[in-house]
Amino acid sequence: MSYTKSYFAFLCILILLGILPVFSPVMLASAQSFPLPQVDQDRIDAYIQSRMQIANIPGLALGVVYGDEVVYLKGYGIAAPDGRTVTPQTPFILGSTSKSFTALAVMQLVEAGKIELDAPVTTYLPWFRTNDAAASAQITVRNLLNQNSGLPTDAGRLGFTDNDQSDMALEIGIRDLSGVPLSQPAGQHYEYANENYSLLGLIVQAVSGSSYEEYVRSAIFAPLQMSHSAAALSDPAAIDIATGYRYWFFWPVAFDAPYPRRMTPAGFLISSAEDMTHYLIAQLNEGTYGDNLLLSPQGIDTMHTPNPLGTYGMGWVIQGEPGSTRIWHNGDVSNFHSNLLLLPDQHIGIGILVNVNGFFNSAGVNIPIEGVAEILLGNNLSASINPPVTVIPQVVLLVALLIPALWIVGSYLSIRRWQHRGELPPRSIRRLWRFYLPLSIDILPVGIAWIFVPSQFHAPVETTALFAPDAFIVIATLTALSIGWAIARAFLTLHPLRLVHHAGSYRVKRSLIG
Repeated sequence: MSYTKSYFAFLCILILLGILPVFSPVMLASAQSFPLPQVDQDRIDAYIQSRMQIANIPGLALGVVYGDEVVYLKGYGIAAPDGRTVTPQTPFILGSTSKSFTALAVMQLVEAGKIELDAPVTTYLPWFRTNDAAASAQITVRNLLNQNSGLPTDAGRLGFTDNDQSDMALEIGIRDLSGVPLSQPAGQHYEYANENYSLLGLIVQAVSGSSYEEYVRSAIFAPLQMSHSAAALSDPAAIDIATGYRYWFFWPVAFDAPYPRRMTPAGFLISSAEDMTHYLIAQLNEGTYGDNLLLSPQGIDTMHTPNPLGTYGMGWVIQGEPGSTRIWHNGDVSNFHSNLLLLPDQHIGIGILVNVNGFFNSAGVNIPIEGVAEILLGNNLSASINPPVTVIPQVVLLVALLIPALWIVGSYLSIRRWQHRGELPPRSIRRLWRFYLPLSIDILPVGIAWIFVPSQFHAPVETTALFAPDAFIVIATLTALSIGWAIARAFLTLHPLRLVHHAGSYRVKRSLIG
């Protein structure tokens, strides 16, 4: 039986005996200290260490809250190549879990009467437009929060390699949208796009009279006593930030990634596991942390309510039925990952920060929070929550190189055979089968690598190189092999070396035919 069930069973006995008056679950969670049983602490500790070893995670920090109490807080592994250990106070870059902070900032300004949810974005940024001024004028603040503005996913992945730290970086990034077409009219379909929240950050900046970074520091970090949180790498609170790593195939390698200020509201806030427990407590307790009210209960409820077009609320994904509601969000930058999970019906909040990331290892860094949740709910760990190590994605990458290599070898042997038969250069219909068709196959990987892959992943090649360097190396190698062999094929097929029998031996003669 889980600790939650045991707790409420004991509670019911006290109520029946008339010893304890009846309170709502939220009141009980706020009023009672409820330490995590040692057995669950040991299970969590063993599980996290096991998953870190399986997924090759350098460092991880975990925080768990119950009601308004922190019941588990621990750092694991290393924060940097020098062996510095991760502690609950170690700062990490959050990735897209930053979006809920930006949503909170907007809702604070809504309650202060400075922003209207259903007002057009142009009310606060009159110059804002996409390539269709009339269509973009229909985008409201609520559309941005709910990710149904019509801004395409691709547009939100253009700024990851931008390292501009100037005060104009955020505005410059939004002005770049002037040439971007909307993928659909505002308010009609859900489509996740980072630029929705970059836009919201600029609105916060415009109506508050201070920079986005300063607003978050003063209106959110300060009242939540988040002393190891920052909205810029230059902030002294981020001085001990963990080093980020990227996976190369399966091995994490330290990587100093760009820090695009234009994307801070969407994915580049910085925080520690300890600080994130304060944030989770406010989210679970109707906007209250200690004596500080960050947002009204109604405002928190609005943030935690999915929009009619899907499961996305305002900086949170909301799933499940009453009694088993899950409110969560993941965060990814090229070298950090984070997970936040609220189980409001059980009064549980979980935050995990990781200092490594990689496209082909996303499951490995995502899974731990699910296992922790299952342990806290008293459930056994299924194979899906605790899977063995897998190298299938890495093998697929290597196979992607092996296939063209085999094709090149086979093609070369065919050309040599035709050469010995004196059938080169090919004439008539043979030229189609022996040159043009194989040549089109030679250059096919180039099209796949530079056209198909970016369109499928909704990201430019430079962003792919940032998040999946191993995949980019494969793409670059395939490109070099394809183009190099296509040139070699043309040379060997159309201008072959002809073997001529002469006086009992062979001599080589360059063909000038074809």
